[in-house]
Amino acid sequence: MSSHRNFSQKSRTQKDFTYMDHDHPDSHDPRNKEEINIEAWREFISYYRHHVDEFAVDVLGINLYPFQRLILRAMARHKESMFIASRGLGKSYLSAVFFICEACLFSGIKLGIASGKGQQARNVILQKIKGELYKNENVAREIVNIKTGSDDCSVLFRNGSEIRAIVLGHDGENARSWRFHQLLCDEARLISDQIMEEILIPMTKTKRQTMIDLSMKFPNEELPVEKGKIIYISSAYLKNCDLYNRFKNHYNQMRQGSKDYYVCTLPYQVGVNAGIFYEDDIESERQKPSMTQDRFAYEYQAIFVGNSNDSYFPYDLTETSRILEKSETKQSRKSSVQYVIAHDVAIANDNYSDNACTTVIKLKEKPNGSFSKEVVFMRTHKGMSLPNQAIFLREMLIRFTNTIKLVIDVRGNGQALPSLLDETWEYTDDKGEIIECPPLVPDDDEDRMSLQNAQPLIRRINATNQLNNSMYTYMKKCFEDKSLKLLVNSAIIDAEFKSEDITGEEYSNFVNADILIQELGNIRQESTEHGNTVYGRISKSTKRDRVTSLGYCLLYVQELEEENKMRIGKRSDYEFEFFFN
Repeated sequence: MSSHRNFSQKSRTQKDFTYMDHDHPDSHDPRNKEEINIEAWREFISYYRHHVDEFAVDVLGINLYPFQRLILRAMARHKESMFIASRGLGKSYLSAVFFICEACLFSGIKLGIASGKGQQARNVILQKIKGELYKNENVAREIVNIKTGSDDCSVLFRNGSEIRAIVLGHDGENARSWRFHQLLCDEARLISDQIMEEILIPMTKTKRQTMIDLSMKFPNEELPVEKGKIIYISSAYLKNCDLYNRFKNHYNQMRQGSKDYYVCTLPYQVGVNAGIFYEDDIESERQKPSMTQDRFAYEYQAIFVGNSNDSYFPYDLTETSRILEKSETKQSRKSSVQYVIAHDVAIANDNYSDNACTTVIKLKEKPNGSFSKEVVFMRTHKGMSLPNQAIFLREMLIRFTNTIKLVIDVRGNGQALPSLLDETWEYTDDKGEIIECPPLVPDDDEDRMSLQNAQPLIRRINATNQLNNSMYTYMKKCFEDKSLKLLVNSAIIDAEFKSEDITGEEYSNFVNADILIQELGNIRQESTEHGNTVYGRISKSTKRDRVTSLGYCLLYVQELEEENKMRIGKRSDYEFEFFFN
């Protein structure tokens, strides 16, 4: 045991953990000092409220890059600030740092986090505050409790301040009753203007209770003005999204000299210069087969992307069809709906060649004979051999047993694919039993249809200019009449994928829908010297594998709809004659 001479009270409090027990008289807490210089304390708080980045560095001991300090200071000084940043630049982490600083500097302040993604707002608290920042003892000392429940996710501070994540839901009604003094909109591009104007902005009109108390105590004094604050943090997206209009408004207001507004874009080069990224890693991302020019522009360059004026499928047209929230990797056991599968063939393995692509459309017939067409599955294949493509299509037919037609591109390399399906095929099911599948043959090949147990399931497509014209015009009609439905943006379900609520295969369907939209935006209608209409690509570097596969599916659906309308028309004529005769 140490002697009285060697005894250290500070050392003992640290060993006994009373150093961090703020209710203990020996804790490391400024409130336990006998004398506090109120005027010095007021100047201290006032200064750091205006220089919040210095508070994060000097008081909380958080290391920040220069660009992060600029963002924090702008957040603190402007009523509405917007930051459009590259993927991976730490947007959510910096938001968490700012709100912790504000919670410390403004007693009793209520800070809200809303997000266009399902659980993204909750992840700011769960991953960034509890998972990272709470390990900082200067931050932990200010926090009383952290709750991470799906219905109650919040951080409570010793001075009565609170950070809370709210769930917007589909229309924002779940969040209508909350009130905050400052609100962070994380991944704001996924929040509609209607929810912003009707739900979120009105939340920030309530004064902090401390200011209400001071105004009542000193009615004749001129007190500081504290107004509600809204911060938008997001990656960029398409110019037809609601956030782009708000971005332009912030930009114009700032140019006109308004101090209420601040906006800036932070491309990936900011991260490279700071040492967060390696430029060759970013270039590797750019060269990935699934990375289009548009996607790279809005994910990494912080650029809002608009389709060319020449686009036959403008984003304003195609984005409105993205309403499906669930993809399918196989049909449900009791499903009675029909499916059509289309396969665009390619076998080359280099980055500049086309990909093979498989698309699955779920059909729901309407009373008038037309169909609601839901694109529930899409996958591309790079360098897959024809025998392996045949096996993959067999497996797809096992997954989607209600498939009524398998549409195959038989131009060039695809010519041999149907012959790889005209033999019986065996597979082992989940119970370990060997199942024999019959030969699959083209529905226009009488010789092959004579094979024993052959199923004429295959529809061969040999694209001509006339067929392409029909395909693209019908596809546009489906977008215009809203009968074609696509999966929602992958960013909306990104949190579900990261939390393993959906599989990687399910998530890839959403990513392929993103790329499909960009491929569609790159299609334009042209006229040749001889007056023929053709459909080319605006940017030759952007492929159209997904567009072509989707188009082949739709060609067969168009045929079904025409047959249904003829059948309905004949029935109507018969009923008319029967009635009058």
